[in-house]
Amino acid sequence: MAERGRPKEQPIVQLDKWTREFYEVPSKPELGWKMVWHYDLNKSVSGPYKTEMNYPKGHKHEKVKADKGKAYSGQPVVMVFKTSERSNAKTKMKVWNNENIDYILTAPTLPGVPDNAVILEIAVGESFIDNFKLKYSL
Repeated sequence: MAERGRPKEQPIVQLDKWTREFYEVPSKPELGWKMVWHYDLNKSVSGPYKTEMNYPKGHKHEKVKADKGKAYSGQPVVMVFKTSERSNAKTKMKVWNNENIDYILTAPTLPGVPDNAVILEIAVGESFIDNFKLKYSL
């Protein structure tokens, strides 16, 4: 005999883990990028804990070209480095007043810094000069 009336409500099943996929060109996914968002309520309640971006074949990222001699708002760039990897290597500090930190990080060689130097810290701002002098006893 068939049951009459309103059907019983089914309990909503709450998933703990799921993924969402987004395509640049949904009708032809092989043409554009694909983005996958991973959700896990045990790791993050507010949103995805991991995102993956898959670019199409042949995609090339633009190379960033740092401009030499263009400092950020006139702040000096401070670098603390060891002259070599040895444990007794001397710790030194170098300050650039008119250089861009992006240029310093990407330059193959820097004047006053040996090729085999180990960079300990690098920062932008005058306050770091005093901080590093106290921290490294320079």
